[in-house]
Formats: sequence, structure tokens, C-alpha cells
Amino acid sequence: MKVFYSLSVSIILGIILLGGSMISCKKQKEISPDDRLTYTTDTVFFDTVFTSVGSVTQVCKIYNRHDATMHIDQIQLQGGQTSMYRIAVDGDNGTRFENFDLFPGDSLYLFIEVTIDPNDETFPFIAEDKIEVSYNGTRESIYLAAWGQNAYFHGGPDAITTLNCHEVWNNDKPHVVYGIIEIEPNCDLTINAGCQVYLHKGAGILVNEGKLFVQGQKGSEVVFQGDRLESEYQDIPGQWGIELDFQIGSNQGPDIYTLTRGGIWIYKSTGSVIDYAIIKNGNTGIQVDTTGTNGFALTLTNTKINNMAGVGLWGQGAHIQAVNLLSTNCGEGCAYLSIGGKYVMDNCTFANYWDGGVRTAPAFALNNYYKDINQNIQVRPIYQSRFQNCIMYGNNATLTDFGELVVDLTDVDNQDYLFSYCLIDYEESTNDLHWDNIINHQAPFFCDVYENNFHISSNSSRMLGGPFNSGILDLDQQETGFWKGCYDYTGNCQ
Repeated sequence: MKVFYSLSVSIILGIILLGGSMISCKKQKEISPDDRLTYTTDTVFFDTVFTSVGSVTQVCKIYNRHDATMHIDQIQLQGGQTSMYRIAVDGDNGTRFENFDLFPGDSLYLFIEVTIDPNDETFPFIAEDKIEVSYNGTRESIYLAAWGQNAYFHGGPDAITTLNCHEVWNNDKPHVVYGIIEIEPNCDLTINAGCQVYLHKGAGILVNEGKLFVQGQKGSEVVFQGDRLESEYQDIPGQWGIELDFQIGSNQGPDIYTLTRGGIWIYKSTGSVIDYAIIKNGNTGIQVDTTGTNGFALTLTNTKINNMAGVGLWGQGAHIQAVNLLSTNCGEGCAYLSIGGKYVMDNCTFANYWDGGVRTAPAFALNNYYKDINQNIQVRPIYQSRFQNCIMYGNNATLTDFGELVVDLTDVDNQDYLFSYCLIDYEESTNDLHWDNIINHQAPFFCDVYENNFHISSNSSRMLGGPFNSGILDLDQQETGFWKGCYDYTGNCQ
């Protein structure tokens, strides 16, 4: 029994030692340079609208879904001690955490807290920060966003949010748009006089077979602008406008592309009205896509569009009526009316004195065709289109072989359009039936284009329009009827 016992112990010890040897020789799987952590979300969004000082806490989890330990070099709150946010990692508070391991299949908690004083006007409307996670040779971000100042907030991050069917915005508080808000088919949004509408980067209003009614008044205009309130952003273009991200596959994997659309995008709908609005500092001001609809998609009156990074007014097969429109100083063009359509415009000024870089597009362009995916020309007619008492001019008019007005048409003889009593810069002949009483290659008399003062500074005959119509009011509500552009001549540049 003793021998047997001794042998049994030897065997058992050998098995234990062999097992230990086997365990110690097993290699842990190595992390690939492409291995990534996963997150419950890439944007932590605090959508509570505060009416008094308050705090809210949210949670984000980080997962290691690999069969090997992931070493995290650093987790850091970008805003540091000055941020309105505070973070805790697995119960430890701070703004920066370094050098710890996340084991296979394990996770850790990030607790994020924000404190908002909605009546502190030094706060932005949308308080943002981000948490940066550095590991495995890469750096990733978790974005943080919270409603700031006391306002009406519409939308959310990376989403299209549908409005109530017959929503009305009043001017008792500012309105802030985050993401894309949609007016659904057969629904409408009314924005009353005096409303201040602030739009975040990538934000805009999509009128999807619905209607938009902007009901401003002289001296109480509806203003659309970016939501950055700092003084250095007052004249920065490109701060807002619809942006849609989409993927296209390739041999190297999916590529992300961003599709930019108008800040106000009217799609396949009729009957929208914008009166006494100021639209500024975006990508593209108004875009109208209404191929296949009847009636005017948009009636645009007494409105200013200024300082767009792209185009002020962009029509695609659109039906647009405009009176007293002032579209100025855009990085591409003040108006691009493309792929056919119907356009009736009276006393409109398209003046492009953009000084933010080289501009290769004209102030005003009219087009009736496009190339399909097979590079075939597809023509859409221009019909019943009239441009009367309008100005199409800009600071590129002195360039050789450059026209601030471009009419780029196929099948010209069968297109129904007329420019009448307009002041233009056009490189081709104006001797056919599409042109009537045109002033060409002569600069308009504006008070001060570099101070955005596009009132008429002279009663020169080149500024006279026609025919005279009594009772018509200009953008300042002065009676006019025979001047070019959106302003009457008063002899006063103030």
C-alpha cells in the first residue's frame, strides 16, 4: 500500500507539474493593429431642457470584445478643468486617466455629468466637449452634447427628427436646430416674425413634400444663422446646412462621403412662402428640388441671403417666384437655377463681391440639362421664366472671358425665358428675343459693397428699370416701380 501510495503521489505530482508546464507554455493571443474597442455610443447626448441650474449624468460603456488584453494608454476629457462636463472611469473622478488594461470580454463604465445654468448667456446654446480614448496606436472620440442656454431645441445628433404636423414657432425664446428636422408630407411649419433660428453644424430644415411658412416683417425679420455666438463667428461662412453621410464600398473597405444640401431644403413640394427672412453664414442658403410638381414650390419675398460658403439660392428643376430678393457675397454663386424649371423674379439683386478666396462660379447661372450616370445629356425645359429689373453682377466682371451671368442651355430656341430691364455682365450676344432693354458690362451704382450696403447710390439711367408700376414697394418698404434691383433710389446711402 505504501508503494502504491508513493507511486500514486508521484503520478499526481507529475500530472500537476505537466499541467503547470502546459499552462505556462500557452501563448496569449496578440492584439492586431486593427483591433478596436467598441462603445455603447459615439455621442453622449443630454437632451434635457433646463429651466434652472441642474445636473444630469449619463453612462457610456467601453467593451473589449477580443481574446486578448487591450492596453488603454489614456482616457481624457478634452476640455479639462474648464469643461462643463465631469467624468468618472470605473468610479474614479478626474479629467485624465492613464495606463490600465481591459481584459478579454471585459468592459468599463464611463460616467459623464454636465451642469447647466440656462440663464448664463456666456454658455453656448449647445454645450459640447469630447472624451478622447488612446490605445493600440489610435485615438478615438466620444462626443458630448447638451442643451445650453434657455431656448427651444429641435432635433438631435446624427438623426432626422420629424416635427409635429402643424407646428408653430414663436419669438419668445430662440430656436436651436440640431441635426436635420423634417416637415413631413401634407404637414407644415410656421415661423412667426422676430424668431431667431440658430442652426448647429450639419443642421437644417428639410421640407419633404410639406410646406414652410416664414412670416417675418420689416424690422422683425426671421433670422437663420449658425449657433456659434462668439464675436469671431459673426462673419464666418459655412457654419450650418444639411450634411448627409453615406458609405460607398471599395476594395479597401467602405469610404465615407458627405453630401451637402441647403440649410433650408424644399423637396418635391409646393406652396412654401418665405417673407422677410435673413439667411446668413451657412453652406447653401435655400435649395429647391421640385421636379414633377405644379405651381410655385417657393414664393420668396423681401429676403436677404448673405455670406454662404456655397450657393445662396439653388434650384433644381424648381418653380420659384421671387420679389425683392437680395442674394450677396457667396463662395460659389448667389443663384444657381439648374436642370430646368420655372422662375419668375422681379427686382432682385444678385451681387457677388466675395472676398474669401478665388471664385470660379458666376453670380447667377441658368441651366437646363445634366449628365446621367452613363454620361448622356438629359434636358429639362426652362418655361415661362421671366427676370425683370434684376441685377446680376460681381467683382469678377472685369476678368477676361468671365461672365457674372451664365446662361448654359441645350436646345436654346425651345426654351421660354426672358431677361427684361436687367443690369448684367454677360459674355454673349443679347440681341435675340430672350433679351429686352439690357444694360451689359456696366457696373451698378451701389453704396458700399464691402459694407454690404447694396442700396442704389446714383439715379443714373443705367439703374432705371421698367416698365413703371405704381404701388410696388422695395425691400425697405419704399414705393418704387422703375429701379433695378431690390432697392429704390432715395439719394441716401445711410
